[in-house]
Amino acid sequence: MEEYCVGIKVINCFYVEAESQEKAIQKVRDMTNHEILLDSDFNIEYADPTEGEVAWKLKQKDLYKKKQNK
Repeated sequence: MEEYCVGIKVINCFYVEAESQEKAIQKVRDMTNHEILLDSDFNIEYADPTEGEVAWKLKQKDLYKKKQNK
């Protein structure tokens, strides 16, 4: 069985009454995951084979070396 890295994009917006832009942002940051995901839309952006590697653990120099070896 192969392994894939599947990326998603979650889309939602909130109409927030607040005294400032910063306070409006903080109100949304303070929401629970359930509140944020309720009625949201999400799209699968990609499904790439990992080939046994986890990209966020790789360093740029490792990627460069891998390209040279190919």
